[in-house]
Amino acid sequence: MWQRVLRGQLLYVVLGILIVFSYMRVIQLIRSGSMMPDTIARLTAPAIEPAAEGSVVPDDTLEWWPSTLEAEDVERAIEQDPVLGVSLSVLTLFSMGIMLWGFVLTASGLWTGRIRVVWDYASRQLPAWSFGELGRITVLALMVISVLPLIRAAIPFESFGIATASFLWIPVSMLILHTSVVLFILAFAVGKRRSVSRTLGFSSRRIWPSLALGLRSYVAVFPWLIVLLVLTVEVMRFFNYTPPLQPIQELIFGQHGPGVLGLTIVLACVIGPIAEEFFFRGVLYSAIRRRTSRVVAMLISGVLFALIHTNPVGFLPIMVLGCLLANLYERTGSLASSIFVHILHNTFLMSMALVMRRLLLSG
Repeated sequence: MWQRVLRGQLLYVVLGILIVFSYMRVIQLIRSGSMMPDTIARLTAPAIEPAAEGSVVPDDTLEWWPSTLEAEDVERAIEQDPVLGVSLSVLTLFSMGIMLWGFVLTASGLWTGRIRVVWDYASRQLPAWSFGELGRITVLALMVISVLPLIRAAIPFESFGIATASFLWIPVSMLILHTSVVLFILAFAVGKRRSVSRTLGFSSRRIWPSLALGLRSYVAVFPWLIVLLVLTVEVMRFFNYTPPLQPIQELIFGQHGPGVLGLTIVLACVIGPIAEEFFFRGVLYSAIRRRTSRVVAMLISGVLFALIHTNPVGFLPIMVLGCLLANLYERTGSLASSIFVHILHNTFLMSMALVMRRLLLSG
């Protein structure tokens, strides 16, 4: 019964009315003074205001190493904090090692001709997701987004302090949205004729080979993600373009409490990758793949994946990463590989950011 309601049209007509009502309610709250306009801006804007006083975000967000940290400052910070020195050394060696390994894999693939396996392979039959299901899940996600301001007004975040409340709500709202998307996809998956695990592309028989393929593929692509990032940064510097500060940068580098930082880490390293793989590869890519070729489907899903991150500096690397994740899903027929690579990638970036944060705070 509930599956017929979930897949019917009446539910989404009602949701459309509720979305309009929720926005009208938000406008009333703003006019009454119960909710400030900047709260809405933080929920909907792709970027946030410059760092508040006491923030440790460098002025030039394109600098690879903040100008306020000299070599002597780094050495002094490492002497005072041995754990920081060990973390920095491990991440540096890991980065250099994975870069070298990636270049070796690329060179070896070109020399032996094995690089053809990247696109010359037999596609697996992916779970069938329709554009109708994709649209319904999207509408449900928009419904959650529309009620987030109302949830924000109902929760007394100000008890943590005005400054903390503004930033604590950002990861909380994203956790609500990502968790909701996963639950919506699971609800639709239950209504399909096959098991939920098969519908989502999980197979216990292929999980370890899928993870091994994912690791090898990510290592091979990683150096080129860095090359694209460096080239993008240099082009933006040439044209004197400074991109807007991203919310994740403020959440990591701002001097916020452990609750804000902890939720941000959980969101970026666990919940976010799982939810994004469920939606972008599990549903979106599969729906597009039914109507077009795998190359076109990978490109479209990769572009949409990059656009949703609203990061002009990282657009090309994120797009390539999205194409890689779709490629892994196509080759393995399992989301396990793409989820693993996504978590690995985000965890590495978060680790680098946390080490930089600790250096800045020590400087």
